[in-house]
Amino acid sequence: MTARASLLSAIPPALTLLALPLAAALLATPLPARAGPPSFDCLMAKLPVEKAICRSPILSAFDVEIAEAYGRAMSALSDGLRDTLRKAQRTFLAARDAAFGLPEEDLELRLADQVAFLKAIETRGRFTLEGAWRNGIGGIDVKMRPDGVAEVSIGTTEQTRAIWLCEIQGEARQGPDGWVLRPDPGLADGWIVTLTPRGGQLGVTTRPMAGPDGPAPGEPIPFCGLGGTIDGDYLPVRPQIDWGR
Repeated sequence: MTARASLLSAIPPALTLLALPLAAALLATPLPARAGPPSFDCLMAKLPVEKAICRSPILSAFDVEIAEAYGRAMSALSDGLRDTLRKAQRTFLAARDAAFGLPEEDLELRLADQVAFLKAIETRGRFTLEGAWRNGIGGIDVKMRPDGVAEVSIGTTEQTRAIWLCEIQGEARQGPDGWVLRPDPGLADGWIVTLTPRGGQLGVTTRPMAGPDGPAPGEPIPFCGLGGTIDGDYLPVRPQIDWGR
């Protein structure tokens, strides 16, 4: 089965809804046609994953696309957004290296997804809450209703083995410190999730409620696996990708 044919089945359940626009673009797009070396010197390749990329024209082409798309995005983003993208790229590279050789790993799919992410970034930033957002561990989808309430879905996952998943949905209302998420019943009892548009990106913070309504000391976040998190900054991404750019 090719990476494109297996794409939807490979997306963790918590991220399926958020990944569908990227998945649709990948499924409709041919593999890179260019033939040539990757973005790095194959004579200097030491890691097994680097050697695999050097042996494959398709993987080499994806590697070049990633390097070029990353460079274009970094040159166009403001400082704060560049920091978020730099962190996401480091997460991608670390997961790419660590996951190579695992039974379920599909390197072609991983590289193609990173190309899709990098090309989808709105480099001017976004200063409204609505839309799709993504970073190195997952994504957020926000739809605004006519009554001013935001419908929010958040999904993140550990990027090497998916040893943890986080998934939460609910309604968010604007407060003095940001948009406070009211999750679906039972998803986040005792916890407060706040979404804050800032500097063209979207920040997410999770904190325990104070007093008797809060969680017991050491109690894990109920909508995440052990060690999981949704906290951090997310970059704005287009729901449809112009692959011709």
